[in-house]
Amino acid sequence: MLFVSLILSSILVADDARPPELGRVAFGSDLDAALALSKSSGKPVFVLFDEIPGCATCKGFGRGPLSNPLLVEAIETLFVPMVIHNNVGGADAAALKRFNEPAWNNPVVRFLDAHGTDVVARADGVWSESGIADRLVAALTSAHRDVPGWLMLARDELDETQPARAVFSMSCFWEGQGRLGAIEGVVDARPCFVNGSEACEVLFRPSRVSYSALVKRARELECAGTVWAVDADQEKQANAIANGNVKHLSSPVRPAPDSDDLRSLKPDTLLMSLPLTRAQRVRANGLRRAGEELEGKAITHRQVVLAAYVKGAMGGRPEVLEGLEYPSDARKLAEYEDQLRARIGQQH
Repeated sequence: MLFVSLILSSILVADDARPPELGRVAFGSDLDAALALSKSSGKPVFVLFDEIPGCATCKGFGRGPLSNPLLVEAIETLFVPMVIHNNVGGADAAALKRFNEPAWNNPVVRFLDAHGTDVVARADGVWSESGIADRLVAALTSAHRDVPGWLMLARDELDETQPARAVFSMSCFWEGQGRLGAIEGVVDARPCFVNGSEACEVLFRPSRVSYSALVKRARELECAGTVWAVDADQEKQANAIANGNVKHLSSPVRPAPDSDDLRSLKPDTLLMSLPLTRAQRVRANGLRRAGEELEGKAITHRQVVLAAYVKGAMGGRPEVLEGLEYPSDARKLAEYEDQLRARIGQQH
């Protein structure tokens, strides 16, 4: 541990000296130290080659993927983060030559093992949160490292493609949202009404869970009294599984009141105060209803630690969260977390 601490103290860029191009990630700046830490920890190295100070693309990358709280935690805890400036001399210029990277270039992220070999193939132009999330998962998988459930969930939620949609009627949409929201590949589950019956509208990633598999699981969980097919293909697949309990959805669903959303999570003021994304809240709601552990699956270790600080602050000052509004825009979760930490007097 002492060896690791010494390396960390030598490679991390101080918060007050961090340029906007680096977002919220605490990057190291010593390649040899980063490779040594990779060797001792087994973590791949997350290397950012960037122009600093840089153009709008460079700064946008810092404000985007490098400021997303979940991606920041993944980069800092599952990888060894370091930055190589592509517009200076010295050791950085030598590193550019070693890795055959161009000078004065837009951001390029590479994932290396302890020998400096790419874990996944180099790629240009990956500047979106979705793209970086994909590559984080791919790099961990290629390096034979565990991918935590919360990172898989973040990747599924950040995916810029339109999620698939499924609708099921059940006896209680509180149970339906909880049970269906806990399924891997589901990014949202919302209580609603269809033809006067309680139902749940599910958004999911077919690459993670197929429609047929979702229907089968919904029936196993007793959350598919009626399967409402949104198109002919769904109707065909559903009839092969739930023949006689399939109907075509011909009109929009009617959303349930907000008070019926996340019924198992809302009574927990502490969890509801955390800067969780919508998908995290839905997954946590489902796991909480099933009595399962949330950490690792729905929420991160840092979020668990933050919850402990919030709990401590609320114990002494119950009013500490009054007036703090959870943002409707997920892009503002980092700012919300800053406000929450300021309220409880706890910094990153």
